Amino acid sequence: MKMSKQKRPFIVVIVAILVTILCMVSTSVWVSKQNNETKTAHLSDAKRDGDKFILKDVEIEIRTRGGDSGAWLKDPIYDDAGNELHGSSVGTIYEIVVTNTSNAVLSDWKFELFMPEYLWLNNVWNGHMEIRQTTSGSSITQEVDLGEYTKTDIILDYYIDHTGPMVSMNPGDSFVYIPSEADNEKPLVSSKKEGQGKSYALTGFITYVPDQTIDYVIPFVDGSLEYNIQITVWDLPSFMILVVLLATFVVILVALIVSQIRINKLLVEQKRDAKIIKQSISTFINFIEAKDPLTKGHSQRVAKYSVLLARELGYSELECNRISYIALMHDCGKISIPITILQKKDKLSDDEYEEIKKHTIYGDRMLRDFNSIEGINLGALYHHERYDGKGYPKGLSGEDIPKIARIICVADSLDAMNSDRVYRSKLSKDVIMKELIDNKGKQFDPEIIDCLIKLIDNGEIIIGETDL
Repeated sequence: MKMSKQKRPFIVVIVAILVTILCMVSTSVWVSKQNNETKTAHLSDAKRDGDKFILKDVEIEIRTRGGDSGAWLKDPIYDDAGNELHGSSVGTIYEIVVTNTSNAVLSDWKFELFMPEYLWLNNVWNGHMEIRQTTSGSSITQEVDLGEYTKTDIILDYYIDHTGPMVSMNPGDSFVYIPSEADNEKPLVSSKKEGQGKSYALTGFITYVPDQTIDYVIPFVDGSLEYNIQITVWDLPSFMILVVLLATFVVILVALIVSQIRINKLLVEQKRDAKIIKQSISTFINFIEAKDPLTKGHSQRVAKYSVLLARELGYSELECNRISYIALMHDCGKISIPITILQKKDKLSDDEYEEIKKHTIYGDRMLRDFNSIEGINLGALYHHERYDGKGYPKGLSGEDIPKIARIICVADSLDAMNSDRVYRSKLSKDVIMKELIDNKGKQFDPEIIDCLIKLIDNGEIIIGETDL
C-alpha cells in the first residue's frame, strides 16, 4: 500500500525523532558503562617528558623536591654493642603529582609505585599508603600512616631510629598511594576546566638508599594508576549534536502538525467553496435546460466524457476537477439565445444559425470575469473550433485551440451524436464511430480521438447510454 504524500513527511520526521532518541539512550548507556568501569594505566605504556609520564587520561610526575632540604646524607647506624647495622645512606624527598588531563572527572583513583632497588621507606604525607613488602620472605600488606604510628601498629619488617620508622623494601616491593577525599585529592576535575575544582593531587615520601651520593635519584619506571572517570552525556559533543537534532526534528514535527491543521482547514473551506460553485453551476445549467428541455443532462454528460478523456491524457485529479467545471459551463451562452431558436424543430435559417453560433461569444462574456476557476471561459468560447480551422467563432486551428476546448469539442460532439435532438434521433454506434474516425484531424484533435476510441473499446464510455 502506497504511503500518502501527506503522511510521508510525518513518518520521516517521527522515524528521525525515534532514531535520535535511540541514539541518545545508547549514548547514556555507554556513559553509564564508562563510569562504572575501572581503568588501569601503566607507566610502561606512557610517553615520557622528563619526569612526567603522559598517559591517555592522566599525567603522572615523579620528581625530587630539590633545593637544599631535598636530599641529605645519613650516617651509618650501629647497635648497642657498636656493631654497624648498615652503612651510610642518602635520604631524598620525592613528590608524586597526579594531574587529570581528560575531559571528565576522576572520581576515584589510587597509584601503585614499584621499587626498582633495595631501599628504606621512611615517611609519607597526604593520604595513606598501603605497603606491599616481601623482605621477610613472605608477602606482607599493610595500610599504614607512617607519620602517625605506634610500634604495635606496624606489622611490616622495619626498625626505628631518630628519623622514625624505616621500612625495608626489596626490588619489586611497592606502595599504593590512596588519596584523601578530606584533602581534596579526589575527585579530580579536568585540568581543561580550571576554576571548577582541583585538577591535581600531590603527595610526598622519603626514601633512604644505602651507599649512594647525595645527588642520586631513584629511577622509578614501574607503576600503575587505577581510576574511575565520571562523565555526563553533556560532556560529549555528539550528544549535544543529538539534542540539537532532536529539537530541530520536534520543531519540524510541530510545524508539520500546525501546517496540516491549516491545510485541513483550507481543504474543508475548499470543499465547501467547491460545493457552492458546483451547486451554482448546476442551478445555472437548470436555467439553460429549462429553455431547451431536449438537451437535459447534456452538460453533465459532456463534463463526464471530458474528465474521462483528461484522465486518459494524463491530467492530474485537480486538473480533471477544473475541466469538469469548465465542461459543465460550455453551453452557458445559450441562456442568451431566444427560446424560439433553441426549440425550433425545422431547419434554422441563416440568420438563426448565425445567432445560435453566438452562444460561444455570449458564454465568454458571461464567464471571463469568473476568476475562481481558471480558464472557465475558454471552454465556452472555443468548443466549436475545428482542428482544421473551419470552426467558429475565431477559426482557430490545431494547437492554437486551447487543449481544454479540443477535449470539450470531442465530448460535446459525441454526446450530440449519441442523444436525441429536436431535428433527429440519436445515431447508431457504427455511424458514430465512423464520424469520429472520418473527422480525425479535421474537426477533432487526433490524439483526443485516439483516447476516446480507447475508452470506448475498454467499456469506460458506452455508446447508446445517455444516463449518468
